[in-house]
Parts: sequence; structure tokens; C-alpha cells
Amino acid sequence: MKVLQVAPYFYPAWAYGGIPRLSYHLAKSLARLGVEVEVVTTDALDQNRRREELNFIIDEVQVRGYRNLSNYLAYYFQFFLPIGLAKEKPGLKSYDLVHIHGHRNLLNSRLSFWANQAHVPIILQPNGTLVNIERRQNLKAIYDLLIGNRQIKRIDLFIAVSESEKKQFVRMGIPEAKIRIVPNGVFVEEPKPGLSFKEKFGIKGDYILYLGKLTPRKGIEYMIQALSLIPDKNLKAVVAGNDMGILNKLKALVKKLNLNERVIWTGLLLSPWKESAYQEALVTVYAGQDEIFGLVQFESILCGTPAIVADDSGAGEWLKKSGGGYIVPYGEARAIAEVIMSLNPEKEKPKLMKAQKWIKENLSWEKIAKDMKEIYQDLVGRR
Repeated sequence: MKVLQVAPYFYPAWAYGGIPRLSYHLAKSLARLGVEVEVVTTDALDQNRRREELNFIIDEVQVRGYRNLSNYLAYYFQFFLPIGLAKEKPGLKSYDLVHIHGHRNLLNSRLSFWANQAHVPIILQPNGTLVNIERRQNLKAIYDLLIGNRQIKRIDLFIAVSESEKKQFVRMGIPEAKIRIVPNGVFVEEPKPGLSFKEKFGIKGDYILYLGKLTPRKGIEYMIQALSLIPDKNLKAVVAGNDMGILNKLKALVKKLNLNERVIWTGLLLSPWKESAYQEALVTVYAGQDEIFGLVQFESILCGTPAIVADDSGAGEWLKKSGGGYIVPYGEARAIAEVIMSLNPEKEKPKLMKAQKWIKENLSWEKIAKDMKEIYQDLVGRR
């Protein structure tokens, strides 16, 4: 079986969050199962850099990248303008199917249009990007009117990563028969012995951790407000992630609450410092809105640290299944503070060990890839 995976950002564009990680691990894991996987992406890397090598092979996966007209537009507006993409059109007939990651960008819309013309089945896995939420909603509505709504009609099968996301699809009019639920896989590097995040950043006591992109719906302000409600003035908060437009607002809140000495900003954290940050934290707070899966809470648990998520979407749904962590109402700083103040690391250990076992059994990339391969075979067999 020959499959084309399409994502506007791919290995190692970690600044763009979950999709580059998920698409990379899925492609790699499918290749290990004997699926011939190729990837089409852009040169997007982070706020300031582009991918230098456009065409390469990684873990038996052939990757072809295209230069964006503007890296600024790509990073700040998710407006990808890949130059020369039409080269892909003639070869689409050679694939058994096209698997698209993410929604509302010209890379994905062009390739889905051409794949439809070539009568190649298309899978869309939006990972939370199908509904119009968070930033630039007016621009998204215009895009949907001009392009997005027609693109959705061309899709043969939709992958939801949680029941919450499936419900979003159904509310948008997508038939349940065209939806499959496949959770994301979870992977973390083994923490390196002797490596200390606390030592690197001069932290002497406990800290709570947020790790992820700095965007409005992540609820980072509620973690900061929770910190101000906790009597222990030695407790610090670490905000680890690349700014997507709200850093100044968060810093203004920290100043207003007189927390400048208690909040540490690290920017984007990569392995092995990411794993060390998880491992040494008292708790990871990832209580965002519309979080249809959430990798962070499971990465934290695998590193031995409990996590707090919000109850409004898929993150809480999957955390509850794992039996680990804590679920709070979205936007309630006091609820976050109460969980933090109640934590007893020794008492957490049995629950964390149970949750780690569940994650390894249910969210390994080996299992997810096997499930996805079966979906591929079923879809291709029905054509």
C-alpha cells in the first residue's frame, strides 16, 4: 500500500505544536508496518527559520517540502503559500490514498482537490482544526465560504481523536458513517540521568508547569491566577512554549498580580529538557479550552508527574479513561489552585503507575499505526 501524508508542517517543526509530531510518528510507525509512506509539506520550521533541506528521507519516509512565499504569514497566520506545489498533481494517481493532517490551508486544499480529480480516496484528520474557534474567526469564515466547505465535501473519511471531536463533526453535518475515532499516539524520550531542568533555570523549590504553544485558548492565564491564590510563596510557575501572540498579555497579568519573581519563561522546550521539565515539576497544568485530545498531559504522566486538564473537551475525556491526573472546570483558577494545594507526591505514585500502564497499552504508536492501517485497507477495499 502506498500512502501520501500531507501536513503544512512536519519533522522537525516542533514550534507548530502537535500536528508535526503526530504526522511524523504516524508516518514512521506505518512505514515499520510495511506501508510505503511519502510526505508532502512546506518549509515551515518556526518563527524565524525555514527548513533548509526540502527533500529528505527520515525513518524510511520520503519527505518533499515546498518553499512558502512568506514565513511570517505561515507562522503568524497559518497562511501557507507553497511555491511549485503543482508538481505533485501528476503523481497523485500512484497513491492508494491521501491522508491530510489539519484543515484550512492552501497546501491541504490543493492536494485534496487534485486527489479528488484523480479519484484517490482522501482521509482528513484535522486534530481540532475543523471547527472555527480561537483566533481570526472572521478570516476562517471567509476561507470556509470560498474553499473550506467544498473541501470537506470531497473527503471520504474523517478521523476524530476523541468522542468530543466526533460530536463536532456531526454538528457540522458530517455523517457518522464517515467518521472513525483513532486517538493520537504518545511518545516521550527517556529522561536523561543527571540532567536537571531546575538546575538549568535556577529553581530551588517546587514549580507548576505549562508546556505548549502560547495561544488564547490554552488557559495559561488561569494557571497564573491560580498561583496567586496559593499561600506558599516559594512555589513557582514555569511557562514553556513559543509565543503565538499572547506573551505580552500574560506578562502584563504576571506584573499586575506581583508574580514577576515567581513565573519563569523558557520559550520553546525541546528534548531532553522537555522531559526533565516534566519530571521535576510538581504538576503539569494543561487546562485549555476545546482541547480535543492533548498530548501534554500524557507526556507528563509518562515522565512521572500528574496533570490537570479542563473538563470541556477530549483532553478530560481521555485523561479520565487513563485513570490519572485531575479534571477541573475550564476557566476556574480557584479549582486549579485547590488541586495544586492538595497534591501529595507520594500518594500520587500508585495512580501514576496505573495511568502509565494504560497509556502504554492504549496510546502507543505501534497500536495507533495498526489501527490506522486497518482503516486504510478498509477504505481502499471499498473503492
